[in-house]
Amino acid sequence: MALVAAQSGLLEPLRDFVKVHRKPTWGTCAGLILLAEAANATKKGGQDLIGGLDVRVNRNHFGRQVESFQADLNLPFLNTNGELSKDPFPGVFIRAPVVEKILPNVEGEQKGEQQVAETVVAPSKSAKDDRAKLAMSSHVDVMAKLPGRLRKAAAMGAEVSAGEETGDIIAVKQGNVFGTSFHPELTSDIRIHVWWLRQVLDAVEESR
Repeated sequence: MALVAAQSGLLEPLRDFVKVHRKPTWGTCAGLILLAEAANATKKGGQDLIGGLDVRVNRNHFGRQVESFQADLNLPFLNTNGELSKDPFPGVFIRAPVVEKILPNVEGEQKGEQQVAETVVAPSKSAKDDRAKLAMSSHVDVMAKLPGRLRKAAAMGAEVSAGEETGDIIAVKQGNVFGTSFHPELTSDIRIHVWWLRQVLDAVEESR
């Protein structure tokens, strides 16, 4: 995606859209990688990032294409107003990334991440005006986790403590920028799209 964006001249306009004008943006899977301020385990030669989310992601955390899977997810944010169902959401994971670290909110680039092996960081971009700054947030909200993988690894003999299970972070939101490791668009469940459209409408109203 980053290569196509760069070759088509869209990379800088996308960075401006997300980080300068701070428009509501949602990235799924590879989109989450692009929206991260730092990413590791990237392809040879690294890759370009857009940024917008103060997180470090691990690319292809869940393995190769043949290791793709579906899991029922508990997404409490879908039921904040009591209108959407509390049923599990069918999460489709295809060579999916994971958020492995929430980063501090800093001015400019995440320079501390540049010291991490095989990690790339997004270039710095400043918000255009006060309205854009208001759409930002100094902290990242963890919206969903996928539990159970640490317990599974321990059961298979890995030297980890299943009691330390906290779950992999698979959805985050910072201000009006949202990212998910999984693919809601590949299911017939429209709840996340309904929720996101409400987020966008609220953002439009607040900007008036």
